[in-house]
Amino acid sequence: MFGKSTHKFEINYLFQSEPRNHVIDSEEERMSQASAARHLIELHNGDAENSLVMPEAGADEGKILEQAEVIGITDIRVTKLVHEHEPGTTPGHYQQP
Repeated sequence: MFGKSTHKFEINYLFQSEPRNHVIDSEEERMSQASAARHLIELHNGDAENSLVMPEAGADEGKILEQAEVIGITDIRVTKLVHEHEPGTTPGHYQQP
């Protein structure tokens, strides 16, 4: 009945110099830049045959961000989403006639 609450985070970043964004759910109250970087590395290279791309489990924040930069993930910005808006549910005063 009372499960763990999840929080949504939007991650904006550059992948090989192209702007991208990704929304993820997390049970954590906050998400660090390194946690976001680890998630993005898994997202973009999860099926890679070379496991050397993935940072070690105990890698510190600097190593994770460095590894992300090596594969082209830079300028990571994490924003916690407070309100969820489904497509088409924007209040009318924000829509053009």
